[in-house]
Amino acid sequence: MKTIYKLSIVALISFMGLGASAQQLPVRFGVEAGLNLSNSSWDAGSLDKKARVGFQVGITADYAITDEWYLQSGLSFTTKGAKVEGESNIGGDVITRGKLTVNQMYLQLPVYAAYKIEVMPGTRIVFNAGPYLAYGVGGKTKLSGSTFIVSAEEDINTFGGEGILNRFDFGLGAGVGVEFGHIVANIRYELGLVNIGQDNLDYKNRNAALTVGYKF
Repeated sequence: MKTIYKLSIVALISFMGLGASAQQLPVRFGVEAGLNLSNSSWDAGSLDKKARVGFQVGITADYAITDEWYLQSGLSFTTKGAKVEGESNIGGDVITRGKLTVNQMYLQLPVYAAYKIEVMPGTRIVFNAGPYLAYGVGGKTKLSGSTFIVSAEEDINTFGGEGILNRFDFGLGAGVGVEFGHIVANIRYELGLVNIGQDNLDYKNRNAALTVGYKF
């Protein structure tokens, strides 16, 4: 948690400095919320990989560099994850069926460059891209399995020493959106660049998001 707090403070100080050095340029804050459709780079072999539906909610900030170019950031609470399920033969006629569901909760800080094109008065198309930092603050991983003899279920923490994933994530995001006055709608894709898996697990985040926001 200390890491993301430090990152947030650094970002806010940087934003304040940018506003102070260019007082003639507007700074607009806002709020946004939306849905996530997430998965991972994990190679699950013969098991079926399925996307996880999540959500995000947060605050945003737009810093004008020119009339067309902006620096966009903010801080959001976002949920990601992955799910695999299937069956395998563990010998003879013994078939085991199992499912692993990974739930991840993050505080996430993007720093995007944005280009805005006015298509009519009050309406602009927005293209943005850049890096993001995220810190895992919670989540449970659920493992369940069964044979014709016995079934079992277990929940463990997703992050930390007893979990399966490391907390820190870094990646790139890119998206396109539309601004209608104060209302903003965005479609964005996030590509995790860091292997956050523990114990030889190759796991990188993949996430698509659809958000709607309001700029003050």
